[in-house]
Amino acid sequence: MTLGLFDIVGPVMHGPSSNHTGGANRIGYLAREIMGGTPDKIQLGFHRVYMGSYAGQHTHSAMIAGLLGHREYDDASVDAMKELAAEGIPWEAYAIAEEDVSRNTFRTRAEIKGEAWEINGDSIGGGNIIIDRINGLKIELNGNQHLIIISTKDKGLLAEAISAVSSLAGKNLKQEAAGQNLGDKWLYIGVFAEAPPALADLPEALQKAESAGQMCYRKIKPLFTFASANDSPLFTTFAEMLELCEKQPILDVVLDYESRRSQVSRRAVLDEALFMVQEWEKALDRGENQPINLIGGLTDADDGKKMTAYAKSGNVVVNEMFAKALARAVILAQLNAAGSKVVAAPTGGSAGTLPGALFSAAERYGKDRTELAKAFLIAASIGLIIGNRASFSGTIGGCQSEVGIGAAMGAGAIIWMAGGTPQQIIQGATIALKNVLGLTCDPPAGCTEVPCIKRNAMGVAVAFMGADMGLAGIVSAIAPDDVVDALAETQKLMPNELKFSHCGGLATTKSGLALNAHWQERLKTLE
Repeated sequence: MTLGLFDIVGPVMHGPSSNHTGGANRIGYLAREIMGGTPDKIQLGFHRVYMGSYAGQHTHSAMIAGLLGHREYDDASVDAMKELAAEGIPWEAYAIAEEDVSRNTFRTRAEIKGEAWEINGDSIGGGNIIIDRINGLKIELNGNQHLIIISTKDKGLLAEAISAVSSLAGKNLKQEAAGQNLGDKWLYIGVFAEAPPALADLPEALQKAESAGQMCYRKIKPLFTFASANDSPLFTTFAEMLELCEKQPILDVVLDYESRRSQVSRRAVLDEALFMVQEWEKALDRGENQPINLIGGLTDADDGKKMTAYAKSGNVVVNEMFAKALARAVILAQLNAAGSKVVAAPTGGSAGTLPGALFSAAERYGKDRTELAKAFLIAASIGLIIGNRASFSGTIGGCQSEVGIGAAMGAGAIIWMAGGTPQQIIQGATIALKNVLGLTCDPPAGCTEVPCIKRNAMGVAVAFMGADMGLAGIVSAIAPDDVVDALAETQKLMPNELKFSHCGGLATTKSGLALNAHWQERLKTLE
């Protein structure tokens, strides 16, 4: 899979985590599509380390929302547990027994009309997902592909259907897996680059078998509007991007990247970016003018409003623009921590850094909404280059993976708004990224509040630092692509205790332990 611009700036989702909430919802929703409807009974499997954290991230309710047919951006998703109870569908969480699964493994065991399913998913950061096993069959699904699911009790009938599909699909068929299902059925999963054969395209005997209920033939569309339709990306490194920028402006290069990847027009790409800007505007309006109800209640929910008032006081240390950027970052991070609708950039945990910086920089440079949307696309292109080789997940790589990458994206986009060159854009992003290496993810509790909210403001400061240094013509002594490699290595070398484990750094201080105790009491009141 090649990352797209809206895998980086997006998804629009209810917080508090693109990884543990947005990604979990997508795993649940795709599992529902594979199974063919709402389950009658649900078991959710989590890594044993995560059993004490899933409630604070709303992971269980996000997965169940997906299993009920609600997407991460649907307002109905926040009431999934109430809906489940009203439907009388039983559910439970269990610890996955295997030792070698990732800490972001989210597994669904379910029954639907007497048929048993086990679907194993992994949330890999920024809302991106992989489903790697369905009823024991190994496969690699990421939500970008067209699928066919065939199930039947008749092994011979399955073989006929597979032969017909393979013959009709030709090179369009990219992956397939077949074997004994759970119980007495046989299962086939086909993965296609484009729309697969319809039931009406199959031989008449197979159509009759499906009509008689002897075989199930189910087509599943990609989850995303901007799905990867071209596995040959225009660029994957900063060096390749710079080479392309010698022939055309960087914005054209970025628009061409997504147009080629998703087989859409440049206009469609810009329209989606404008939609994202409007979602940020709505979120900022909510955060500035309505109460914010934090899930954990570990920090003051009025911090963002306090910072906004201070920015207008005339007594700020740097200037009003910078203080307003900090305020916006805090407000958006608080909304995410409250489970409100935000835009992940590149994650829910870093939902404030990039827009906090860019909305204020846009005011500084007199940019309208369209120019701001273009700046977000520049930012996204920086993020996808980093995401080619490093993770966005705090669980995998610490907060350097979330706020850190968001700061680098912000630095480059600010430089673009200021009229900087492609070289300055990349250098500014590199300088910002280089200076957040090693940033830990060490919250005392499972909610996305401490230290996440204030770290979003820190990311704004780093973004402006990188932007000013890039515009000054300062060049990183370590090449941009080498800094990305250093990030990936640092993510691997960082101990698990400092990657959302609640057992190191700030989490084990006297204050951190007290916050955790408060959180454990709070958990008893949550669904």
